[in-house]
Amino acid sequence: MQLADGAEHPPAGQRIARSVARQAPSHHNEETTMKHSLSAAAAGLLALGLAPAHAQGGAPASGVTIYGVADAGVEWSNNGAGSSRRLVSGGALGSRLGFRGVEDLGGGLSAVFRLEQGINLDDGTLGQGGRAFGREASVGLASTAWGTVTAGRLPTPYYVAQSGVDAFSWMGSGGHLAITRSTDATRQLLPLAVSARFDNAVGYVTPRLGPLTFRAMAAAGENQPTIGRAYSASATYRNGPVDAVLAWARQQGADNANGRIDAVVAGGSYDFGAAKIFAGYTAEKNSCGTCTGALARAQGVTGAAASEFRLINLGARVPFGAFTAIVQAVRISDRSAYAAATGQRDATWLAIGGEYTLSKRTMAYASLGAVGNQNGSRYALGSGSAQQPAGLGGAGDHRSTTLTLGMRHAF
Repeated sequence: MQLADGAEHPPAGQRIARSVARQAPSHHNEETTMKHSLSAAAAGLLALGLAPAHAQGGAPASGVTIYGVADAGVEWSNNGAGSSRRLVSGGALGSRLGFRGVEDLGGGLSAVFRLEQGINLDDGTLGQGGRAFGREASVGLASTAWGTVTAGRLPTPYYVAQSGVDAFSWMGSGGHLAITRSTDATRQLLPLAVSARFDNAVGYVTPRLGPLTFRAMAAAGENQPTIGRAYSASATYRNGPVDAVLAWARQQGADNANGRIDAVVAGGSYDFGAAKIFAGYTAEKNSCGTCTGALARAQGVTGAAASEFRLINLGARVPFGAFTAIVQAVRISDRSAYAAATGQRDATWLAIGGEYTLSKRTMAYASLGAVGNQNGSRYALGSGSAQQPAGLGGAGDHRSTTLTLGMRHAF
């Protein structure tokens, strides 16, 4: 399953990968040749880990692609509990280094692999808890007729689908990854508790069926197969100006053996030319008697019971030459079990921003987001995948505001 966190719909011409293609030797030439691929559209997908393992209508050339993203920015935040100024890594897209390999086996069949590690540019450490290849580590077979099967550590179709309804496409203080809740700002709202990636996973992606593409993934738990077991599936429709996505995920147990998380996202975008409009609906719920750890997502409520959130977002991207203006409004509805005692902890989140294309590989970006807290809610805004540090979570009934300025370079 050729997926990664980042955008399902990356702005064209803003990401590029350096491809080192090793051609198979022929009877007339045993010399291995090297060449660089500078196709912005295809390489942009490679940099995000979204390119299909095979081209439609033919098998790919054998080779290995080395690609990456270097993304850093400066962030100013005031979250009610305090203010901060810091350098962030991954303010638009997570910084990464990846290796993607393809070997043509003949008859439309190819062997594929992907090793992709996250990198924190602010201190040079590895992301995803220090894993060597925390973003993806997979191997599989790709068929031009039957699709692609991969196994290993894989991103979930549900997680990737989120970017298809997000006008900021994860970027800055307006993208869906930016919002957190709880006093220590460590509880990411999206995904609520469905992991972005799963170990011990097997994934499948169909070849494109007209305007439709389907993805599915199943993962067993570590050591105890029923605890942490997960499933996810998505359907994507792309036809002219229309992009639509529907995705679902379920995770058993996680850090609560008695818990279960269910999540769904639906929505997409329509490109009018002068503007691209985005709309989405997301619902996430975990069902456990007494939620603890990552499942709880408790806003100052110890041992809170089941958590449930619904988000409705509406946004737009408006291009002006090399500059693209972005606006988005999100309504957060908190339907968690503690709401009866504390009042509905709903909130409205507004964001504006922009991207400026400096070249096919380099982009500058800016975003300003604000979310209003009520009834004791503690929402806080970070920048892209860079959450607020512990101790700088939102304060009840205070507005949280974050400004981010950054640059992204792809290679």
